[in-house]
Amino acid sequence: MKRLEKVYQQLVNNWENVNEEIILEEQGSSATELAETLGITRANASLELNNLVRQKRAIKIKSYPVRYFPISVLEGLANCRLRLSTYEVSKIQEVLISKAHTPLVVRNPFELMIGQNGSLKKAVSQAKAAVHYPPNGLHMLLLGPTGSGKTFFANKVYQYAMFEKLLSNDAPFESFNCADYYHNPQLLLAQLFGYIEGAYTGANVGKAGLVEKADGGILLLDEIHRLTPEGQEMLFYFIDHGRFNRLGETGFSRKANVLIICATTEDPNSSLLETFLRRIPMTIQIPSLNERSVKEKIELAKFLFEKEAKRVKRTFLVNIDVMDALIQTVAYGNVGQMQSQIQLICAQAFLHGLHEADEITIGIHDMPEELMGTWRSSSQTFQRSKELEELLDITTRIDPVERLEQDDDETNGFNIYETIEEKVKILEGEGIGEDQIHQYILTDLHLHVRNFVNNQQINYNLLKFMDPKISTLTIELKKIAEEALQNRFDRKFLYYIGMHLDSYFRREKEEKRLSQMDIREMKTEHQREYYVARLFKYKIEEVLSIQFPEIEVIYLTMLLVSIESLEEKERVNILVIAHGNATATSMVQVATELLGSAPIYALNMPLTITPDEMKQKILLQLGEMDGAPGILLLVDMGSLAMMEEVLIKESGKKIKTIPNVTTSMVLDAVRKINYTDLGLIGIYSSIVKDFLSSVQLQMQQGGREKAILSICTTGSGTAAKIEKMVAEIIEQGADETIRTITLSSIGLQEQLPAIVDKYHILATVGTTNPKIDAPHITLEELIEGTGEKILRKIVGGPMLKEKRSKRKNVVVKDLCQDTLNMYLVYLNPYLLSNMLLDWTKELQVKMQKEFSNTLLLKLVVHTAFAFERVVKQNPLGYHDVASSEVQQLVKIVTETLAPLEKQLLLELTDDEKFYIAEVIAAD
Repeated sequence: MKRLEKVYQQLVNNWENVNEEIILEEQGSSATELAETLGITRANASLELNNLVRQKRAIKIKSYPVRYFPISVLEGLANCRLRLSTYEVSKIQEVLISKAHTPLVVRNPFELMIGQNGSLKKAVSQAKAAVHYPPNGLHMLLLGPTGSGKTFFANKVYQYAMFEKLLSNDAPFESFNCADYYHNPQLLLAQLFGYIEGAYTGANVGKAGLVEKADGGILLLDEIHRLTPEGQEMLFYFIDHGRFNRLGETGFSRKANVLIICATTEDPNSSLLETFLRRIPMTIQIPSLNERSVKEKIELAKFLFEKEAKRVKRTFLVNIDVMDALIQTVAYGNVGQMQSQIQLICAQAFLHGLHEADEITIGIHDMPEELMGTWRSSSQTFQRSKELEELLDITTRIDPVERLEQDDDETNGFNIYETIEEKVKILEGEGIGEDQIHQYILTDLHLHVRNFVNNQQINYNLLKFMDPKISTLTIELKKIAEEALQNRFDRKFLYYIGMHLDSYFRREKEEKRLSQMDIREMKTEHQREYYVARLFKYKIEEVLSIQFPEIEVIYLTMLLVSIESLEEKERVNILVIAHGNATATSMVQVATELLGSAPIYALNMPLTITPDEMKQKILLQLGEMDGAPGILLLVDMGSLAMMEEVLIKESGKKIKTIPNVTTSMVLDAVRKINYTDLGLIGIYSSIVKDFLSSVQLQMQQGGREKAILSICTTGSGTAAKIEKMVAEIIEQGADETIRTITLSSIGLQEQLPAIVDKYHILATVGTTNPKIDAPHITLEELIEGTGEKILRKIVGGPMLKEKRSKRKNVVVKDLCQDTLNMYLVYLNPYLLSNMLLDWTKELQVKMQKEFSNTLLLKLVVHTAFAFERVVKQNPLGYHDVASSEVQQLVKIVTETLAPLEKQLLLELTDDEKFYIAEVIAAD
């Protein structure tokens, strides 16, 4: 169980069996009390309690000390569903007398059905009418293809009848598939109506049938068209008179009161007796999956993924392409087929992610081959994915939790102003200057924005409560941002920007809490986003005829920055260790109070403890920090810093240690973890530079610094370029400091021994293999791409994951820019190479193919020269007879190059496009 859940469970245990009088007197539990009970630090308890408040699972009572109380227990006290405008109160009594709650009621089962207000609206209405029809309801006939949900619907009818008290709580629900005994009519009737002893060979003992068992409840007869004419006649006699006889009996002496629901996939007029149909007056059509809307298909897919997530007890992260393939590409006739495909996909993904702790990523590689083939062969795949982005996130998070039975429709919007004033007062009380306060507040705003943007549990239903004018305006702003930033945004954009604007216009216009904010940093570091936010300002003022303040432009800039980096990034954890009863705890408490929630832990170390006991306490704390990709130890004494190597070995975690910890250092570390995207080494190096420039850094590998050798014939030129490429790869993938050293192959053997003694050589790259005990990567391998993959594995180790961000391949990018810089005269080589690399991405998507680095290099250089020839008015002429493959490729090249031609105001000739197609075809 995670620490958050342990804290929550203890909080509930403390109060669930306590009477109201004591609750109102005690006012909940403090962080200190829970920490002592659970054996954790107060800082960690406080961190998790505040997380529970943010998740609306607990309220915070602003007393001294601050206390907390679980929402679930409060709802039991109030006998109502709480709907609070704030989860921070002065006393619990405020919540209990609040009008902001609604009575708890059992939900109408039909309201939980996907499509009950859409494709199933008519069916639900008919079923309700049939159930309520006096005196005992109308029998029903459900029509629909196999697996469309007829049995599921019949179960909902049964639940609805119980919900409306039309059936008793112990009323039976029996179901029978008439196709099971289609080839033996006698056994079919025996199952349905029962039989007496000796009714047929083997009937040694009499047995009740399903009609008898269903007395007082509902009987579902699936595949009713398989019931023989004789059976249909027996059934409609029962419908007319409520009487029947078991097989072998004479006369209709038995009675039962049963509501019958029949189901069939066939045309009832051709497969059922007319006399039978007259007795089933309510015919209900259940739509096939193809007849359902895209939104309903998405909800069905999510529901089915949830079922699998609960089975494996893991969170699924489902890529939008998988959802596209499931709901758009394959012509399913029923939900059952979709469920089968989802089970296969989840099983495959589970296998791939067997060693993942909490989350399993589901991508197109997890799809069955048949589904993958159909999806890939569709020419509309990419366009449909774009359309789905209005309804889905790029990655859909499926948690293994039960669906809520009541929709949360509260209209609490995104408000980043909530705690700013309080924190300003704290900082002023600490005597911190105005400039530093501005810096802290700016950081705090970033944290609010980042935490909100990165929250996966988004309730998109809140958009329904947005002012329609704001909703329409936000769609226009999305178009502006996509055009200006040359980026596509999914529906998160509408949520973040829309809810923020809606929140702004709902506030009183006199409210100017942050008018003194220093905004120069935002304007300088995020110029593109700030420019777009200014465009937003002009549009807002034009549409709404108002003056839009500059500070709001800054908030919109922050949102744009956060939305552009929606990828989940691994966060480094901090462990502060200091001698004394509360030294470490105090520093952590100051940091979290000023900068908000952070993955930071405190460990107070007794002064009398032995080194071995000290090590065991640290290892125990490290064991509680599950899932941390890297841990930064901030310690107060050098003896603790000397334990780093032992701790790494015994804990199996990535650890860096910095001695002489101060409160300022802790604040800086928290700010860097929350505000930047630096990894463990980046944060470590940054803090060392800022606070410990005089400290001699202790290297791993027995004191030897790690290095990669870049070798070529001359030692300059090509080697320098290789060094740059290698340095970029190290920066992107390494989790520790690694040097790159440039050498000439001339005199290499003389220089090599000293270098090998001084450095731990991880690999060599370049034109000459020095033949030392390290892998060698040739220049050709580096350019082609295989070398880069090898190098990434070497510098990152087994923990390195494939980067799936928008990062360009550094080798191709550098070589393209260098080549174009040498030969282009009229066009900007750096701008053009970036544009063409982006074009190749679009090309790969259209072709459903991943290009090698060699092909990327050829394409970028060739196409750049083609545009240069247009400027020179000297295009190439294509005189060959194009193959069918080239002709198809030309269409794709023409389509994907069109936006680039428009942007450059240059149009390539058809002949030039044929040559580009030939380059692709030749690969």
